[in-house]
Amino acid sequence: MNDFVIGSDILDIGSRKVDLRKRNQIAPAGSPPFLEIPNELPVPPVNNPAEFVRSNFSSACGNSDSKQEVKFAKGTTTLAFKFNGGIIVSVDSRSTMGAYIASGTVKKVIEINPFLLGTMAGGAADCSFWERNLGTQCRLYELRNGRRISVASAAQLLANTMASYRGYGLSMGTMITGWDETGPQLYYVDDDGTRLKGRYFSVGSGSTYAYGILDTHYRPDLTVEEAVDLGKRAIYHATHRDAYSGGINNLYHVTAEGWKFIHAIDVNDMHYQFEEERQNSMQE
Repeated sequence: MNDFVIGSDILDIGSRKVDLRKRNQIAPAGSPPFLEIPNELPVPPVNNPAEFVRSNFSSACGNSDSKQEVKFAKGTTTLAFKFNGGIIVSVDSRSTMGAYIASGTVKKVIEINPFLLGTMAGGAADCSFWERNLGTQCRLYELRNGRRISVASAAQLLANTMASYRGYGLSMGTMITGWDETGPQLYYVDDDGTRLKGRYFSVGSGSTYAYGILDTHYRPDLTVEEAVDLGKRAIYHATHRDAYSGGINNLYHVTAEGWKFIHAIDVNDMHYQFEEERQNSMQE
């Protein structure tokens, strides 16, 4: 028997009330209700949400997710490195679902505040949501303490959040970088709550190719022009060899005055530029 009041149902069409009613109707007896609280993640209507997510939606490598109905298919290239002139953050813009290119214009650098940047690798929704949530936490810290949060503390906040959701199927490999009272700082944070400090990192399916360029040509005493060129070349070579990376190369330069957007260049244009350079060098 339907207990809904017809008048209320009509008024509720298209609202969250109808969706909530449907969810609660199909939920097994004794299962927890869906969380309908702002800034809270909804959980599956089963007795053990963590185990359900871990078994059916885990982000895995190789064929370890072959028994899952839902498989994560990821692909990207992001990198960042410190040098004497600041920090370079360089990324591609291709979003893939396996062999399907979902988008070629994804913005994979999250501008957390004027002095702090984050990168996206893994699940686009996970990275975007939690890094914007980090921006909220950083702003609250600034309001409470009257000064900007340090890069180390911002990275720790994100790592703490990831640790609290460990095993719930999040997929994130991000870099948190910026300039604070101690100078330029760079951290890697992933969905396990891992937090690493370093001179340079590359994350994504094309990271091995990017690391090859960084390991070969990186020096702390690079000029700004050389650093920009290195960031650009590393992304180009990754997109050239990795089918899941491509689109536009977006590059940022972080200094004591804050971050500055340098360029957005189509990787196809870079291919012809670097191919011409190679041909000219072979003729000399």
